[in-house]
Amino acid sequence: MKSTMDVKIDLIRSDLLKGKPIIVYDFDGREEEADMVFYAGTINWESINTLRTHAGGLICYVIGRNEAEKLGIDLMVDLLRENNKYSHLVKRPKYGDYPSFSLWVNSVNVKTGINDIDRATTIKELHNLLESEDPYDLFRQNFYSPGHVPILISRGLKERRGHTELVTSLAEFLGLKRSMVIAEMLDYGKSLSKEKAIEYANSNNYIFVEGKEILGLFE
Repeated sequence: MKSTMDVKIDLIRSDLLKGKPIIVYDFDGREEEADMVFYAGTINWESINTLRTHAGGLICYVIGRNEAEKLGIDLMVDLLRENNKYSHLVKRPKYGDYPSFSLWVNSVNVKTGINDIDRATTIKELHNLLESEDPYDLFRQNFYSPGHVPILISRGLKERRGHTELVTSLAEFLGLKRSMVIAEMLDYGKSLSKEKAIEYANSNNYIFVEGKEILGLFE
């Protein structure tokens, strides 16, 4: 007989593959934020519209460290540290972890890059790179920076326990590519509270999962 978490995991995988979002909360005492999360393999402009209008935070494309190496991209904090002009800007945020940001990019096939269709195009093409035999060269041929889609790189749960690491680890556990799309859920003037995020998830029939549940999958 499957446990409650096993059933939940099956539902999460099914929803993500159907193009339905899940809501992921990190931890009490950390950012204490809930992110709306889509699987990048199913992204379309309606998904981006939902992230923009229902979540409201920064819409980011998230990959694992191995995927970033295949694309030949580094964490922005590392790039800034290497440049004496900007190295002083690298500081640890109040919640404790260095940010997971890398480059901001657009596909060469978009117009301005910012509308829902354009951002969906950029993200879908980034996801498709992970299925190609030559992602390094194709990335350089088909994308430019700066653009309107920030790429986040996971450091792995042993080093960092932010949404970037949580959702890429969850994808790997589900047998999906570590290729996700996230945006923070915002309220009036601040982040949406955990209680309101749970209420929103329940009212929209979205699965709500906490960081501690994801960590439990790897224990």
